[in-house]
Amino acid sequence: MDEITSSFGAQRNLLPETSSNSYQSPSFAPATAATAAAEPNKTAPYGWILNPTIDILFSCGGLFWILFAAFVLTGSQINLYGSPPAFCLAAISVIGAHLLGDAHQPATLWRVYFSKSTREKLGVPVTILLVVAIGLGIWTYAVPAATAFFLKLTLAWGFQHQLAQSYGMTLVYCYKRKYYMTKIEKNIMFFLVQATTVFLIVRMFSLKDFGTYSLFNKAYDLPYWGLLPEWTSTVSQVVVQVALLMFVAMVVRKYIKQKQLFPLPGLLTISTLTVMPFLAQNSFIMVWMFISQWFFHSSQYLVITTAFYFKERGLPEGVPMCEIAKMLKTKAFAKYYLSIFVFGFLCAFTLPHWLSEHGAVSAGTAFAAVYVAMNLHHFITDAFIWRLRDPAVQKLLVA
Repeated sequence: MDEITSSFGAQRNLLPETSSNSYQSPSFAPATAATAAAEPNKTAPYGWILNPTIDILFSCGGLFWILFAAFVLTGSQINLYGSPPAFCLAAISVIGAHLLGDAHQPATLWRVYFSKSTREKLGVPVTILLVVAIGLGIWTYAVPAATAFFLKLTLAWGFQHQLAQSYGMTLVYCYKRKYYMTKIEKNIMFFLVQATTVFLIVRMFSLKDFGTYSLFNKAYDLPYWGLLPEWTSTVSQVVVQVALLMFVAMVVRKYIKQKQLFPLPGLLTISTLTVMPFLAQNSFIMVWMFISQWFFHSSQYLVITTAFYFKERGLPEGVPMCEIAKMLKTKAFAKYYLSIFVFGFLCAFTLPHWLSEHGAVSAGTAFAAVYVAMNLHHFITDAFIWRLRDPAVQKLLVA
């Protein structure tokens, strides 16, 4: 995964800059022709992270688009107390929130504390950051004026975090298929991601329909903060459209000049969060909060962290990388997933319920405090662990 960013900062590439014709990395440099002929399965990265079906559905946005299509075609809201289609969509969202959403943040902590190399490099700073995040959560919990502020900050940062992850995943798919972009080409794709991020944040603070949120099963109504004039939303939208045209032109030009077609998994991944805001229109908040977060972002993160977990442990003898998905049927995966799921469920659901029942604040404020603490810690820690310029990490991501 490419750098998942730091504190609203710009990302740059995890893997070395390359030209379209000269890719070299100590970890997975191209093999000689003789070696390639003798060991065809060992000389090139496996083109998928787990396998085609899992990747398309859970990493590239396939499952998200299926649910989005159901949402559009039924014309239903996502509501447990609505029509049968609305209930089904809401029930699916709740299931996704727990099975995927609750598990995806602890997957980062597993990487930090159970990976020896990561723990040695980042265990102490991540622990210090955890103490700071808990402090911010307590501030959110105890000071009503701080609750809305930190929620706004977390939601805005969440746009950047999710789009940055998609950018990194797209690069992984490109490298896996030897689709090597020049610095200019990568900057064009990066510009598209950044422009979309800015557009979503600007729109949140300039248009009331996109800046009013009902969170935590309607337990907390986040007020609208009109910090920007409405015209800024229009300008930022035009910039996104220009960036999208530049990206399309880059993809077409590369195909015409070099006969290289942008990898389909990467194209699906990068386009999901850059196209969806325009297709969802006024339903964007509902689609983002109840579908996209679980069935694109969280599921995508679990795919890459699960593959990393398997690769770091080492696949059993005789299991080639193209069969890595078979590890999902093992006791090792069951232990891994249950560990991160249970921990995530206890933190994200049980803890705020307990706080609301035994504290002096509403359920909405209790959920807000835990949400802020968990997400801010996750955002920054994620930036640390995926920006390591370690050849071993690079190889595990792409191999």
